[in-house]
Amino acid sequence: MTAVVVPFLYVGTLISKYFAALLEEHDIFVPEDDDDDD
Repeated sequence: MTAVVVPFLYVGTLISKYFAALLEEHDIFVPEDDDDDD
């Protein structure tokens, strides 16, 4: 079972990293560092 799960996790991680970079590049989603909601 591990032989099936690990590759899919790896591919999913690569896809999400690529997609996040793509969104940032086009200014669709830009993460901000202001975490102080007090």
